[in-house]
Amino acid sequence: MSCNGSDNNPQPSHSPSSQGHHHSSSQYQTQYQNQNNHHHHHHRSQSISTSNPPPQVDGIIPIAHNFINNALIQSKTRVWTKTYDPSTQSFLTRVPESTVLEVQQAVAAAAVAQPHWAAIPFQHRRLKLLDLVHSIQQHHARIVHCLVTEIGKTTQDAENEVERGLDAIIAATGVGSEMTGSAWPGHPSSTHTTHEALGVCVSVTPFNFPFMIPLWTVPLALVTGNTAILKPSERAPSTSMLLADCFLHAGFPPGVFSVVHGGGGVVGVLLSQPAVAAVHHVGSEIGGERVFEHARANRKRVQVECGGKNHAVVLPDAAKRSTLYAIAGSAFGASGQRCMALSVVVFVGSSSEWLAELTEIAGSLVVGNGADPAVGMGPLISAAAKERVVGVINEAEQDGAHVVLDGRDCYVEGYPHGNFVGPTILTNVEPYMQCYQEELFGPVLVCLQVNTLNEAIELINENRYGNGCTLFTSSPAAAKSFQDEVNVGQIGINVPNLAPSGAIPRTSNKESFMGDIRGMGAARWQFFTNTKTVTTLWRSD
Repeated sequence: MSCNGSDNNPQPSHSPSSQGHHHSSSQYQTQYQNQNNHHHHHHRSQSISTSNPPPQVDGIIPIAHNFINNALIQSKTRVWTKTYDPSTQSFLTRVPESTVLEVQQAVAAAAVAQPHWAAIPFQHRRLKLLDLVHSIQQHHARIVHCLVTEIGKTTQDAENEVERGLDAIIAATGVGSEMTGSAWPGHPSSTHTTHEALGVCVSVTPFNFPFMIPLWTVPLALVTGNTAILKPSERAPSTSMLLADCFLHAGFPPGVFSVVHGGGGVVGVLLSQPAVAAVHHVGSEIGGERVFEHARANRKRVQVECGGKNHAVVLPDAAKRSTLYAIAGSAFGASGQRCMALSVVVFVGSSSEWLAELTEIAGSLVVGNGADPAVGMGPLISAAAKERVVGVINEAEQDGAHVVLDGRDCYVEGYPHGNFVGPTILTNVEPYMQCYQEELFGPVLVCLQVNTLNEAIELINENRYGNGCTLFTSSPAAAKSFQDEVNVGQIGINVPNLAPSGAIPRTSNKESFMGDIRGMGAARWQFFTNTKTVTTLWRSD
């Protein structure tokens, strides 16, 4: 692998979480305009201002504020965390653990706004979402830069994320024709159904796609007449603030969209509020289980998407070159920090002979700061994430796995403190090993070998996750058998799984999903509405 920023190597293709002080967001926007054309390293932690927020540097906000009633409110909490640039370890942002009162204020504002928002005709709500699209397009460069700096994405990955977020908004504007209800005419009585908003909906999102994932659900909640509260990852506060700025400039009424910062405790407070009707969570399995249990205990509607161990099955008749580049791109793009990454490759029969070429392709991937256009893979989100991934590789090696491509000592010139782990490929892996059992969320590809397609299917079905899998083959018969027999929600044939966008359903199963109604697809608006059945009878005495 190339871990020094060199641009001499080919790259595998890859595809796109109490009362405070108020400031108007227009004022906030003006004060937070980019002050420099280059990134400053080694920022010092700044004390909390009680008047104006500190200046913004290249889209990064040094102190995260809650966004309530279209105003930025500085938290009065005593508990703060810090975020750091994944490539440099430079300080970026202080993030509050919002107080109970601050969370309650956000919910109260959303609850007050919701009936008025729901009373607006659907077409007007739809047009407001199109205004949001325009606002995001105007802020496009700042959002991309923020994703590169705050998350460590490559510029191309950041561009892709913004575009897919826009796709999700546009898809949400098209649900009107699907919400018409049903009618059963009769005489003298007739029956019809209507669909009505739930109330206040919460989105809990992860760090890895902090712009796109909120837009999976927030636009759907809003277009169906709900109000929405975003609880973003503590590692992506600036991206969520830019999103709030886009909502403000799009002209949404106060209380329709809010942002509250914090960790699991803030989620617990949100879900304990009677006015909150539903929650959607994307994130870790542990966090997802807590959200699911808390939501059920408080009688909230809930969707939880979490955890995946996505397998790529390779048959000997597959198109070798495109297959290997697709696997490398999916496994190592975004540094493996995406729930749809292919993290296991199962070679069937003689396809195992392709391992050397796969290793060569992965080893040519340029690792470095994502702002460099030559870079194909950036850092992991945190030093702790790097330590965890390296620890899993170490344990796998101790258990007998062979490290045929080793990214543990990846060094990027000019970034000695970056959270870099290069592409890593493990062979001689057994299914009991942690590197196979757990979602690693890092650039580690686990390789197994079986003799038949049926063995590969059994291996996938025995895994507790059901997020996605892919078969590479030139046989339509093998593809049909695979898609019929594999117990996984999202299947690719000769294409790595992507997180679905637009109207395509997300259909994860087994331990990758908890809830009743899945996201996107034909049912994408049903999660955010209640159905009423009305029977009428008119008599004249």
